[in-house]
Amino acid sequence: MTDLAARGPRQVVEDHLAAVLTGDPAAMAADYAPDAVLVRHDASYEGAVVIGEYFTSVPARLGSGRVQFGERRDEGEDRISVRWHIAGGPGDGTAGRDTFTVTGGFIVHQTVALDDADF
Repeated sequence: MTDLAARGPRQVVEDHLAAVLTGDPAAMAADYAPDAVLVRHDASYEGAVVIGEYFTSVPARLGSGRVQFGERRDEGEDRISVRWHIAGGPGDGTAGRDTFTVTGGFIVHQTVALDDADF
């Protein structure tokens, strides 16, 4: 059994990105701390349960589109930022940067900064 709390920030973020690619909302939410906060565009989601509920909307909003992840950048000891864009589907061309703060092997804060319009 893997000790999730022993994962470093980079591994937590990579695990989360891999989960996003599966399209499984439960897998997408699994790397968030119980009291995590996700700030996205003009909305804020507080707590792993609420964040998990938000992730249930992602597959339908993506439609046939796929999220493609690019540059990962260390922003400090516990922060990683990731460039992304959507290819295909209704959000085709939407892009941005997510910044994750990781503590104790879990995402405690995520900010989504869009380059332009939301999908």
